Amino acid sequence: MKEELIKLVSYLKRDEITNLSTIGFNKNNPISEIVEINNSYLIKGTSDVEWIYVVCKNETELKSLLEKSGSNSYFASVENWMIPIITEQRKAEWILSTMRYYLPNDVDFPENKLEVIPLTIDHIGFIISQSNYKQFLTPAYVEDRITKSISAAIMKKDKLVAWGLTHDDGALGSLHVLDEYRKKGYGKEILISLIHQNRKLGKTSFAQIEEKNIKAASLVEQLGFVKDRRVSWVKLN
Repeated sequence: MKEELIKLVSYLKRDEITNLSTIGFNKNNPISEIVEINNSYLIKGTSDVEWIYVVCKNETELKSLLEKSGSNSYFASVENWMIPIITEQRKAEWILSTMRYYLPNDVDFPENKLEVIPLTIDHIGFIISQSNYKQFLTPAYVEDRITKSISAAIMKKDKLVAWGLTHDDGALGSLHVLDEYRKKGYGKEILISLIHQNRKLGKTSFAQIEEKNIKAASLVEQLGFVKDRRVSWVKLN
């Protein structure tokens, strides 16, 4: 498996922007299976659940990859053309569609104006309670992201009022500001901190945002992020 992973990552980095999510997931999580057909790949790994990532450019090879891998339920970073094929035999229980944005490495960035500190595991329950995506979060997943990756938090009088961290593929996410603290620039401060932390690690910052979330999309565009492509997360019945 180690040699397979080295070969896979080398191939993915030939088109790093397209494969940002897949590269990040491979780095952050244990991989249990890699299926290859003519430089098309199906990758199976586990974070909160067992996820399938597909790197493929044509329908025939995608169908062959799915047949070789057997029964799978969770698919990540799926491009639009893949969805009808993935859901051909089994209906989708849910589909979460997002627009991916990435930050070019040559975009200049200001320093933080406010004090921003890392999240701790003491914050886990509160983060989940405030999230709009409770059905996709577990305490174990949030703990994993806090302890193994970068995070950012703003405290006011010992109260957590704004925060952000990264998902299992390295995407910036879970950005949240309490209602009474909005319109103060706290969300921007959180993102600036996360981006600086990523750049110190030599990583490209990217985010995957639901298109109905106009405020978040406007914020990342204001900071210089570039719209890349629509990608979805799919749970099959």
